[in-house]
Amino acid sequence: MFKPPFHYADSSYSTENPSILRKTSSTMAAQWLFCNALIALLIFFIAPHLSKSDDRSTPSPGFAYSWMDDDDEFYPGDIATIEVKILGNYNSEEYKYPFDPNITVNGSMGNSSYVTDVHSDFGNDTNNWRILFKPIMVGVFYMVIDDEHFRVHDNSLHFHVSPAKSYIPPHFMFRWLNSKSEFKAGDNATIQVIVSENLNTKTYKYPFNPNITVSDYNGKNEKMGNSSYITGVSYTLGPDTNKWELHFMPIMVGMFHVLITQENLNVFDASMSFSVTPAFIYKPAGTVSWRGEGNHFVAGTTAKIMVLPKDAFGNNATRKSEGSNVIFDIYATTEEGEDATVLDVSQNGWNTFGGLSTNFIAATSGNLLLHVKDKNQHLIGSPLTFMVDPGPLDVGNCVPHWGIESKSFQIFSIMETFITQRDKYGNLIPGFYPFDFDVIEKGTNLSLPIGDLKYQEVVPGVQSLSFKLLQHGEFSLIITDKDKKKQILNMPYEFSIYIGYCDGMKSIVNGSGLHNSVAGEVSKFSIFLRDAYQYPSPIEVHRLRVEITLPSLSLHVDPQIYPMDPDNGTQSTGMFNFGALEVPSIYLHNNKSDEDWKTWNSNFEVVYIPEKSGVYEIRIYCGNIPLNEGKPFTKFVSAGKVNASVSRVVKYKARVSKAVLHSVDLQLMDSFSNPVLLQESELSKLTLEPDSINKPFFMVVLFVDNRDGTYTGFYMPMNLGTYKICASFDGMSISPCPFEVTTYNREDFPIAYGLDVSVWEDESIVFNALVNDYFVGGKAKVVEYERPGHGSLLQYGDLFIYTPFKRFYGNDSFPYSMSDANGNNASSHVNISVRCIPPQFVSFPTQLQADEDTFSPKFGGYSGFEITYSDSTENISIMFTAQHGSVFLSPLQMQLWDPMWKEISVTKREGTSKELIIRGRLEVINFAIKSLKYIGEGNFSGEDTVKVTTMNKHGKYDWDIPVIVNPRNDPPFINVPEFILLENVTKDEGFLIFDRQRDNFNFSIGDPDHLHFTGNKSHFRVMFSVEVSSGYFSANLPAELTSTTELKLKNSNSNQWQPLLTFIEISRRFSLKAKAIRFRGTIEDCNTLLQQILYYGDEDGGVLTVSVNDMGWYGCYPEDCQEMMSVPLISEASINLIRKMPVDPVVAHSLISAIVIESTILSSLTTILIFYTSKCVFALLHKKFKDQPQPQSQNFQLHKLQSSHEHMSSTKDSSENITGQPSSLSNPLNEESKIGLSVDSHTSFPSGQINGTLSVNSSSLVKILH
Repeated sequence: MFKPPFHYADSSYSTENPSILRKTSSTMAAQWLFCNALIALLIFFIAPHLSKSDDRSTPSPGFAYSWMDDDDEFYPGDIATIEVKILGNYNSEEYKYPFDPNITVNGSMGNSSYVTDVHSDFGNDTNNWRILFKPIMVGVFYMVIDDEHFRVHDNSLHFHVSPAKSYIPPHFMFRWLNSKSEFKAGDNATIQVIVSENLNTKTYKYPFNPNITVSDYNGKNEKMGNSSYITGVSYTLGPDTNKWELHFMPIMVGMFHVLITQENLNVFDASMSFSVTPAFIYKPAGTVSWRGEGNHFVAGTTAKIMVLPKDAFGNNATRKSEGSNVIFDIYATTEEGEDATVLDVSQNGWNTFGGLSTNFIAATSGNLLLHVKDKNQHLIGSPLTFMVDPGPLDVGNCVPHWGIESKSFQIFSIMETFITQRDKYGNLIPGFYPFDFDVIEKGTNLSLPIGDLKYQEVVPGVQSLSFKLLQHGEFSLIITDKDKKKQILNMPYEFSIYIGYCDGMKSIVNGSGLHNSVAGEVSKFSIFLRDAYQYPSPIEVHRLRVEITLPSLSLHVDPQIYPMDPDNGTQSTGMFNFGALEVPSIYLHNNKSDEDWKTWNSNFEVVYIPEKSGVYEIRIYCGNIPLNEGKPFTKFVSAGKVNASVSRVVKYKARVSKAVLHSVDLQLMDSFSNPVLLQESELSKLTLEPDSINKPFFMVVLFVDNRDGTYTGFYMPMNLGTYKICASFDGMSISPCPFEVTTYNREDFPIAYGLDVSVWEDESIVFNALVNDYFVGGKAKVVEYERPGHGSLLQYGDLFIYTPFKRFYGNDSFPYSMSDANGNNASSHVNISVRCIPPQFVSFPTQLQADEDTFSPKFGGYSGFEITYSDSTENISIMFTAQHGSVFLSPLQMQLWDPMWKEISVTKREGTSKELIIRGRLEVINFAIKSLKYIGEGNFSGEDTVKVTTMNKHGKYDWDIPVIVNPRNDPPFINVPEFILLENVTKDEGFLIFDRQRDNFNFSIGDPDHLHFTGNKSHFRVMFSVEVSSGYFSANLPAELTSTTELKLKNSNSNQWQPLLTFIEISRRFSLKAKAIRFRGTIEDCNTLLQQILYYGDEDGGVLTVSVNDMGWYGCYPEDCQEMMSVPLISEASINLIRKMPVDPVVAHSLISAIVIESTILSSLTTILIFYTSKCVFALLHKKFKDQPQPQSQNFQLHKLQSSHEHMSSTKDSSENITGQPSSLSNPLNEESKIGLSVDSHTSFPSGQINGTLSVNSSSLVKILH
């Protein structure tokens, strides 16, 4: 609201200072007028310039109008459409006002008697702007379209409206295509739409776009559109209505009903149903589980599993849908991933439980994993964990392992073997089993004496046997069971013991052959055997072993060993060959005899040629004595020079786009096919060269070392055509040379961008994987794809249908490769987000029972509530709302498990919504909802509904649970005041007791049970009575109450109720005058009587008594009242009819309070005064008796009394001592004292008289003080 720039003076100010007000008002008014004039001038001069500036910056576009499809003839009720075409540039953000033209038909703007439903369709797509309306009057009309902001004024359009024929609404019927209503899951179901001939699509604002709702066989659990029942809902609604069809794909097995609806076209068809059987087995969707006695076995026993096969949509497959030949890949591994043995795997086909049975023998012991796969994809539940214990010991399968593999042992050395205790299937058996062994000398078959024999278990299942060798010769070792009936494997073990003193620590090994070298080069090193005192320790040549291995390739190299001439250390005296090896002729001495090979020697030369690159290990043994402390010598052998004939071009693309970087991968190798690692400086020797014709249009960018012997070169062809390219190293061509590359335009190659889709965990989704991809030629196809890991994928031409596996949620994906019409390929991924459906009820009560105004149930909470949710770790919510009550949690159960309640959030919203919201994980919510309680709002009974909403981050589900609230009887109520003031009441004119306009009070009676009465409220009747203590009253009642009305006559002294005998009925009503009336009627009848009572009383007034008896009604209807009637409840109220206004209760209460407070204060003061007065009197008496001598004469006593009196009268302080009062009261007190104590000094009194006089005067003193 606009306020002038000054303030008006208030009324008081203007009254006291009228001249100032006139002066101030005139001055401020002049200022206000001046400001307004100045603003108007600014607007007048500046606005045109602003307008011109806007016009120059953004010129207004033009608009052209035409009839859609050039159709300007209509029937009444048709939809007329005008197309709007923009001429020029239009940007709505540049204009202050949007384009919003006015439509004027025959001079009438907007909706009129000519047209109706005028509206515009101006969306973001300006190419589809339209103006629509419905003509409703017959005739020829001209039209004007104008918009003042855009200077639009078009009057070029006319239209003609012809009389409509008799209108018959269109009718739609539906039937299955080819009468096929039985499908397999994944089939295409088609419904034909049969349309009546009078359908005119222009007549309707909304097109035909029906909703398809599918429910189960019982007509429950309705789900609209794509759901867990069907997917891929689509319509074929072209111009030819004879070919209209509805399509969907059933995915769940069972019997279903179809409901087709469209509200704005009155479409409602529930006549169709269909059945679905399982599709073919989709092996990875099957569920695998153990069958039988669990997953714990003994090696050699038979284990059984069962596969419950599913189709691609999660339905249980059957023998009928698939057949009997269903094979899976089954194998076992250890938890570390090593292979485990399962034997005799037999897939037995279908069993009586509808699954596929498989048996196998568990052979390998330990904690294992059983893998059940199809094409390298696990079935659901795979891998299965199981445990296998080893079987009994099989002596014949126990294996000896030697600490050092040798057939020659040096005398006095230790021979040690490790016996692996195994069962029949080679599993280690823990424990220490007794074995027996013999060492027998060849030739004599005598047992060799053994020294320092030791047995010990080194690891569970392996025991060590060692002893000292004390005699040389040829021997056999035999290990058997303790009964010597059965030998272990590889027995007897033959070995020889020779006399030698070689020391592995003192012996020497050196030479260039121990250092790094190049593949293919001859390597050699020398061995000098020495004893513990570093003297030469000769042995026979064949007892020296040299092991050269390449662990990375599990390769063994066979060396040649040559004894060296002990004289000069260079000339060989013989050769021991561990394998075929070509060596230079300088090392060959073929003129030596066989006896020379057995020559004893302590110096040897070893020659070998490593051909593969890598790290070699060299171990040397003198018989069973390891040299170099048993540690291997290591050396690195690098690759040799690049051999172009062995090197290859390993990867390149034959079809590439021009002006784009492309790559070529080369593999460089030496003569022994070892990958060659180049130095960085050698990368420049790698080249890519095209043929001479294309050389000007070819550019090599660089080569990159991949650190594994391969090198990637990048090049860019700049022209279209075929390039012949050669790769070379240091001028040497690498095969294939040349290789051909054909270049195309960049636009000719497809680009795969991939796709992101989402689906609910219990539904399927149909999508086109290529919808985002770029390709030329208008045609492309998916040539290769992999199956996703957590759902089924089926291909239907260009479409895929994906269904997540049961209970899976999260992210899934699969790669695909697409090819265009020219054979060019591109690859990408489809990413699938599987969303958890909101929590679902596993069980919930179909109906809740409660009692009116009572917490229900009385003990605990309602049972039967349980929800399920896939992600047990996610926080979810559940909300309860009652329409006529409140839902809450039992506080007792909340205290029983305190730790759990720390993980849950409970919100109770009061007000109109009254929501109870519980947030937390699945486990705690299921615990919490077992403590639900309900209470209805005040006096509510009947049927209520508890709405339950389960929510997660993706959505929500709603359920309605009915609640039956059993009523209980509540007493009726009477709303009347405590008194009513009788004003101007005469005996001739009655006084309207309950007058709402006069007293502003809601005079009424009622019953809480009447509000929620389940039947007709006219059946709810009460017994109502009104009675006055003096005088009488008149009332007007409906004729229906004559049979139940009783009264007490106004002139009768009797208190007995009498039936109504005579009455006069006028207009179905009758009047009566009585002292008291009662009748049985409705609540409305009672309130009508209450508000029309006319009282005729005397001067003293009286008491009006109102009574209501509910007769036992409490919300039941006549059919069930026999069981639900209760003891009647009666309410009564009395109203005082008075002539004068009584004291206001607040005032009366205040007066009483003041009187009580005053009395309390006075009583307190009196008590205090009496206390101090008594104290003074007792003090005087005490002093008197203290000062009286023994014995004393009466004269002496009188003298003392007079002296005392004189002293008291002469001093001001003496009065204070007696009375205890302030000095201001001393004068009157002294006068009274003189009067009470005045005696003649010469008169004698008996002591009793003196005492009596003193008592009386003391009383007088108290009275004065009071």
